[in-house]
Amino acid sequence: MLNSIQSLRALAAWMVVFHHYMQLVHNFQLTDPISVSMQRYGAMGVDLFFVISGFVIYLSATGKDISPSTFIRHRLARVAPAYWVFTLITAVTLILLPGTVPLTLYEPLFMLKSLIFIPAQNPSGIGLYPLMTVGWTLNYEMAFYIVFLGSLFFPQKLRIPLIVLGVYLLYKAPPKLGDGFTFYGNPIVFEFLFGILIAYAYQKKLVQRIHFLPAFLMAATSVAVIIYFGQTTHSPLKSGLPCAIILLAAISQERFFTRIDFINKLGDWSYSTYLCHVLIISGMVKIQQSLGLGHITTLLLIIGLVIAASGLSFHFIEKPISRRVKRNESKTIVTTL
Repeated sequence: MLNSIQSLRALAAWMVVFHHYMQLVHNFQLTDPISVSMQRYGAMGVDLFFVISGFVIYLSATGKDISPSTFIRHRLARVAPAYWVFTLITAVTLILLPGTVPLTLYEPLFMLKSLIFIPAQNPSGIGLYPLMTVGWTLNYEMAFYIVFLGSLFFPQKLRIPLIVLGVYLLYKAPPKLGDGFTFYGNPIVFEFLFGILIAYAYQKKLVQRIHFLPAFLMAATSVAVIIYFGQTTHSPLKSGLPCAIILLAAISQERFFTRIDFINKLGDWSYSTYLCHVLIISGMVKIQQSLGLGHITTLLLIIGLVIAASGLSFHFIEKPISRRVKRNESKTIVTTL
């Protein structure tokens, strides 16, 4: 994995963490510049994640002899188990400690839909959010995987046009069915395409030709555009495109992103960070209220617990399951031969 990608994955995850910290602990009421920036722009970590996802998925499955079945097994092994674990933890918390996790409620059928990535109305009334509310992004992620999966049945030269068509149909067709399918009528799905186009340019060695000054100006202009548009709305043009340009600029300057073990770990753990942080913040809010902890102490405990839980989740859930799936595939190939 590129060091620039690892750095941006870590950045995206922790932007979301601090955004939700401002929401759940301070109800977006703080007025200092750092807090306001996280309140306005922290949610853009999701847009950055989607662009990175398009980039990584395209590179991982292009130029290699990867079958559709192998692709989908790898993706499910990478995404589903940790999500299921944290969804079940959320459900148990809601049952045993009602009110601990805000903005969501437990209901058996609703939980089942959440586990299999079917958008449904949350019983709390907040809209089409799964039991573990941050999982809304994974419903888009899984839909994108299905679109990408379809493209693998065709020659590689047709892959990008087919993915573009597939994402467009995802945006247009399911919402016509009504109910939870209206969830997919969100233009945020087009942000995956930005990452795919950057990956294609990277494969063609075009990204690597960008010099430092143009890359710096691209990134600076993108930040200025983000600030100009204000509050994050997950718009592909206002949020997704600036994030894509920042990604492009970062990758083009990969030589400046030296390997730093801690940053790379935060990048590796970013998915688990995204999954666990709301549970930890919610629990710490209750502890803070019970013990009368100060805000700085609470914040430091949240950061430490999120890092610890992310590392444990990666090493005991994500990594072992992914390795087992790949090991089983290797054994199957050897047996077949």
